[in-house]
Amino acid sequence: MSTLKLQPRRRHLAAAITIALTSAFIAIAVLAVSFLGDAVRAQMTEPVAGASAVAQPTYGSDTNSAVFTPEALGKVEGADGAFYMSTGLVAIALDEGETGQENPLKSKGTFVPVNPVRPGVGADYVEGRQPSAENEVAVDSTYAKKRDLKVGSTLAIQSLDTGKTLQFTVSGINRPLLSQVLNPGGRLTFSNAGIDVIIGSTGSDSENQSFSMYPIAVVAKPGVSEETLVANLKSAGYDSAITVTKYLEETETMTLIIMGLLSTVLLGFILIAIATSALVVTNSFAVTMAQRRRSFALARALGAKRRQAMWAIVRDALLVGVVGALAGVLLAYLAWWGILLLGRATYTEALPVIPGFNILAVLVPLVSSLILAVCASVFPALGAMRVKPLEALRPAEVASGKHASLIRTIFSAAVVTFGIVLILGSFAVAIALKDDEYAPLISMLLAFVGSITVLLGVIGVLPAFIPPVAKAGNAIASALGLTSARFALLNAARHPKRTGITMSALIIGTTLMATMAAGAVTAEKTLIREVTDRVPVDSIIAATDMPAGFLDKVKGTPGVGEAREVPAADLMIGGASEEMTTFAPTADDIKAVATSDQIELPQPGEIILGKDRAERFNVKDGQTLSISGEDGSSHELKVRVSGRLAISLINPDTLHGLGVREGKAVFAKFADPNSPERANTSIFDIVVSVGELSEQLPPDTVMMVKLEGAQREIMSTVIQTLLTITVVLLAVAVVVALVGVANTLSLSVIERSSEYALMRALGTSKGAIRAMLLWEGAFIASLGSLIGAVLGCLFGILGVRSLLVGDFAFYPAVPWLYLIVIVVAGLIAGILASILPGLRASAAAPAQALARRDE
Repeated sequence: MSTLKLQPRRRHLAAAITIALTSAFIAIAVLAVSFLGDAVRAQMTEPVAGASAVAQPTYGSDTNSAVFTPEALGKVEGADGAFYMSTGLVAIALDEGETGQENPLKSKGTFVPVNPVRPGVGADYVEGRQPSAENEVAVDSTYAKKRDLKVGSTLAIQSLDTGKTLQFTVSGINRPLLSQVLNPGGRLTFSNAGIDVIIGSTGSDSENQSFSMYPIAVVAKPGVSEETLVANLKSAGYDSAITVTKYLEETETMTLIIMGLLSTVLLGFILIAIATSALVVTNSFAVTMAQRRRSFALARALGAKRRQAMWAIVRDALLVGVVGALAGVLLAYLAWWGILLLGRATYTEALPVIPGFNILAVLVPLVSSLILAVCASVFPALGAMRVKPLEALRPAEVASGKHASLIRTIFSAAVVTFGIVLILGSFAVAIALKDDEYAPLISMLLAFVGSITVLLGVIGVLPAFIPPVAKAGNAIASALGLTSARFALLNAARHPKRTGITMSALIIGTTLMATMAAGAVTAEKTLIREVTDRVPVDSIIAATDMPAGFLDKVKGTPGVGEAREVPAADLMIGGASEEMTTFAPTADDIKAVATSDQIELPQPGEIILGKDRAERFNVKDGQTLSISGEDGSSHELKVRVSGRLAISLINPDTLHGLGVREGKAVFAKFADPNSPERANTSIFDIVVSVGELSEQLPPDTVMMVKLEGAQREIMSTVIQTLLTITVVLLAVAVVVALVGVANTLSLSVIERSSEYALMRALGTSKGAIRAMLLWEGAFIASLGSLIGAVLGCLFGILGVRSLLVGDFAFYPAVPWLYLIVIVVAGLIAGILASILPGLRASAAAPAQALARRDE
């Protein structure tokens, strides 16, 4: 039996391709996590390379404390020098011709880490030498190429500590280190004297300075242990000194946390890819087993045993797993090599030229692929064991996979119902336990399990769902005269279990993509509305004494679209421990600068504020407040609590009549990020500019400064970035699923070779046969994508809702563009997947196809 060719290898090509793609994804994930782990670890350990002890600055006013400088610590007994740690040391490398602004944050240049020269730690210099004088600097090769710097070039550096612009001469160019992968902007290396100049203490006076805000690493003399050096440092007055070993233990914890989170996320995507691949591979083995059923029966009639039949399937599965895994690992290394080379050319030369060998990048995909292949062959292998010798006498009609089981359909429908109950239960928990700290976790878990349950139930009910859908499509195709489409839909309905398994792999991938898209846009809309409903303007600067022309300065700030000046006052509310800053905008002001259309304007004699703000000032809805004017007069205000408004609004005429001291506030609205007004102006530029304007006001006159627009834009950018990364990772599962579509069509061509031969003999053109395969691929891919898009949209929206416990506002959003792209991409991919099977179906002559019926 083991020598009989019962399953031609080409029938497992799609399974091998699927396993190769999955293995490649797993291998790349392992390589990426390992590489990032090394980079994070290097970034943590590099600041203390060559050192034995670390001393942290002590913030206090004790004038008798020990002098805290590298020169002073380097003279402690047992020390062989000291250097500033690069942690937190940053300067601005000014662009060519830039002199530096009074506010360094507004200067045109690049933020670059400051790296010290470490005693005893050599650097790889491609040109020149390490800096030694206070006016010398070394740059890495990536930054040197970016700025066209050479040894002897002059580089202008602006200090963030002093704001001064300093001139340094390039003494050498070194190779970037692995730690710079996470900070590719470049790195500047200075001597201790150079760093003293940057942070504001001259080399000659540095020993007289008793305080430094940067930690210092101390190098031990040969033969001096870390513990001895630390004891000497503490005896000299440096009580914060610890050993480098202890320092690294503390940083290693953070490294493990970061890598643990990253590994967990990637593991989730890997499991998704494996689950999708399992469906495709299982379908491949199941269909080929069904097509070769008579051959197995004939072998059994000739004396083959059950275990031999089972071993034939498992043997092929192992072979497919090994070949697919090795091909995937090779593909992964080639892809990773290409990524590194591209990164060196466009990102940083800190990336290695050749990827290092990682045994886990080989073993993990190989073991995963073997487990995947063997598990996928279990049910087909069991089917091979149950083949009876008498089946060799039956017609060669494939009997498996033709009808949906009634019991399976009922069970799957019950699973869907149970999942819906769990999802509804998550909402009940969110309402009933809104004040419980574990309510969001419980609600989220219920929604997650419910969504998975519904998805599994929908996949289970597909065999019963496909025939009526295909029948409806057949009716439409008949009315339109699309003969090829009719035959394609009939074939899809002919084997609903096989079509359902193929479609389920695609449904999983598209559901996850749509879930992430719907969840992201819903979360973005909800969080942004939360910000805008609390503070409905992008920027507020309020002061009791606003200088003339301040409004024009705000309007003239790059990136600000509109600004209005409104009256403001600090009101003392009875029973409150602080004054309530209140604003009096007009309807025109709100229309011009508001970012929310849900603002309610106060009526005369009324003050409006949100629920949280009302609790903060101990006032209630409908309460009447008594406000005393500066002239001793008393006035009443009626409180109206509205939504989550985090500022207080009052009618302008009412404020003027209170007789209190009034100030001014400037309400500003930022220009749309995609508008011409925001060209070359980031949200950080706006924050710096507006913040600088607020700092021009006398501190004792400032009533309030808020920049909620920055929070809104940053939040939106982060969510969109995470969505893009997630969709790209999930695309692997969709690609694997589309391989399954092509596989199903290819196996269908093999199975129906005699049918195609008969159709060709009756005059059917090659184009018509190719069109049949095209319609079938389009039907499977588009229906699967549509089901996945609908399920994913619902899961994403409901998932976000499950996290919003209590009074948190909820604003669902449908990502129409993403959903359309998912469905259209599925349709196009289904058409592409049908090309090769269509060519094969139409290529053979009728007599040849009939002769090769049982190949």
